[in-house]
Amino acid sequence: MFKGNDAQTRSLAPDVQFALPAPSLRPLITTYYFVVTPVPLVDHLHPEWGNLRFTLSGTWTLTRPGYTDTTPARHALFGPSDRTGTVATTGPASMVGVGLTALGWDQLIGEPAHAHANRISEIGGPLGARADALHQQLLTANWPDIPALFDAFFAALAAAAPPPDPVILRAQAALLSGRIDSVPDFAAEVGVTERTLERLCKRVFGFTPKRLLRRQRFLRTLAEIGDRLDQPLSELLDGSYYDQSHFIREFRAYMGMAPLAYFNGPRQMIRRASQARMAAAGAPVQGLHRPSGD
Repeated sequence: MFKGNDAQTRSLAPDVQFALPAPSLRPLITTYYFVVTPVPLVDHLHPEWGNLRFTLSGTWTLTRPGYTDTTPARHALFGPSDRTGTVATTGPASMVGVGLTALGWDQLIGEPAHAHANRISEIGGPLGARADALHQQLLTANWPDIPALFDAFFAALAAAAPPPDPVILRAQAALLSGRIDSVPDFAAEVGVTERTLERLCKRVFGFTPKRLLRRQRFLRTLAEIGDRLDQPLSELLDGSYYDQSHFIREFRAYMGMAPLAYFNGPRQMIRRASQARMAAAGAPVQGLHRPSGD
């Protein structure tokens, strides 16, 4: 297992910071975050909800299995994902980002999430010109001042957004509860038909209900494992996995590698991101974030 204990390794490690948005924005935005790396970086993202990311320095790229999207140089819209993404820099680099809830995607982006699932594009449409101006502000700001810049920017957008759809809120809460393991139960919890749930999930989450439930099960287990590799894997698995082999197959499907290959890798950015995110927001990965902070 990667140790990363010596002073030289620590001095070359990425710095990762997280901050919560203003309380009025928490139904829409999970966290703001900042990453700076002093050396070239390669790491593997987990499946996540939508994000907006702004490059401050250097060159950042993200590639996903099955997709050939080019990562925009200035700012980018990252759609919800159900597979890993390999993030890399060619040298020292820094960036800031904004995580979106499903309701945030619906109100701030307003485009069908399934059209952006696993995709990367420059922030365009009505939001594009505003994103250009925000990017210029971010280039001259320090991290302690950036959450306030984001709060002002997104508060203005939220003020012009339509009223929140309570069905989205119910679907989001059901998905994050960890109690739902079948599509019929999911639909019943939300109070809609399975057909309506299918349309809703594609539109605001990016994937079918079945795919979402499977993804959430994986993320719960990933968070439970953390770095506790001294414990038997079978004791850390979500109860809906048949056995350890079932989880290993799922892990390969989501992360593109075997669990040991992943956990024994350096994970210089993701390990720090999980720790910093847990401390700031109470969940180690965005896909398990509860907007209420519960």
